[in-house]
Amino acid sequence: MDALSDDDLVARCKTELPYNVTAYRELLRRHEPLVYRSCLKMLGSVQDAEEACQDAFLQVFHKIVEFEGRAAFKTWLYRIVYNRCLEARRKAARRNQYHSKMVEEAEHEELTKNKSSDDEITGKVHEVISRMSGEECRLVTLRYISGLSIQEIADVLDIGLSAAKMRLYRAQERFKEIYNDMDEGKEEFVK
Repeated sequence: MDALSDDDLVARCKTELPYNVTAYRELLRRHEPLVYRSCLKMLGSVQDAEEACQDAFLQVFHKIVEFEGRAAFKTWLYRIVYNRCLEARRKAARRNQYHSKMVEEAEHEELTKNKSSDDEITGKVHEVISRMSGEECRLVTLRYISGLSIQEIADVLDIGLSAAKMRLYRAQERFKEIYNDMDEGKEEFVK
């Protein structure tokens, strides 16, 4: 199964599911870690990320026969993931906002406590991403955490390539601004 491409696995899933799940499990094995990390970055909550990841793969299981192959499987998958995350964010907004905020802060603190000193730069990057607005965070996550190309991001967001480039550029500039502000704040604290 390792030697098969995503396209080959998708073709096998279309003919074998729901009775034989071997090809589907291989797709899951290949993409689940990155999908989970993307969900976690977009949602900020371990529980919500796990749920969105599971829901996305359930939808893939049920809808893969409808996948037409006009885009790469990875692009189609991330479109599903993106929509699941947006849906999860809407649900969270409908819940008690105060309670949701407290849960997110506790999880963020827990993640921060568990970081080793070797992960200082990675931790700083994650801190910057957590301070970014929703769309900026999603764009940076799709590009640098999920590893999607700009064209794939445009497909996932259902926007034009030039719009995706501009939005990503703005998100990158915002990332730099927050990153530099954090450095300046640290220098002032040391003085």
